[in-house]
Amino acid sequence: MAKNRKPLMRCLGEFAGEIIKGIRTPASADREEIARRVEERTENGVTLRRTTIDEIELPDGQKPRNDTDVSD
Repeated sequence: MAKNRKPLMRCLGEFAGEIIKGIRTPASADREEIARRVEERTENGVTLRRTTIDEIELPDGQKPRNDTDVSD
C-alpha cells in the first residue's frame, strides 16, 4: 500500500500550484450580479449582518446587460 502514496513534497507542490493557479486566473465575466441585500440588527452590543447576493450565470458569448443595479 505504501507504493501508491505520493511523497509529502509532491503533495505540497501540488497544493501550492493550485493556490498559485487560483491567484493568476482572472475572475470570469460569465456571472452578473443582479441584486445585493444587506440586513443588519444589533442585540446586546452584538451586530448581526446578513448579505445576500443574487447572481446569474450567462451562457458563453453572451454579454452582461448594462442595468446591473436591479434591487428589491
